[in-house]
Amino acid sequence: MEVAKSLPPTVDTQVKTDMTLPGLIKADQELPAAKQSNATEPHDDIVAFGASSIGEIEKLLEELRAARDYLRSEGERVRRVNALYAHLTRTASASVKIISESMGKWRTTEMEAATEAEPGMRRSHA
Repeated sequence: MEVAKSLPPTVDTQVKTDMTLPGLIKADQELPAAKQSNATEPHDDIVAFGASSIGEIEKLLEELRAARDYLRSEGERVRRVNALYAHLTRTASASVKIISESMGKWRTTEMEAATEAEPGMRRSHA
């Protein structure tokens, strides 16, 4: 820290940048060929590189927004399909209940008829 305080301001800034942001291009390095600038000051290169980074971040944010919108629409679609499935399940259960109650009544009627018929059959044979 003592060394950084005694250095000239431009060197001090470069030392801080080197320590805190190791992934950035340093002032004495050249930018990649596609991002080469005509700047005469070292900080102009950093500003140009920062502008391209901001553009990439904005592009990434737009892609994330599109993914969020897609996931929201898919979530709504899944909710609608689940609601339809739940409705069909309730309807099917109600239908099965009605059928089973009806068949139960038929079975009870058949059993009663069979029970009534048995004593009559025994009397006729006796």
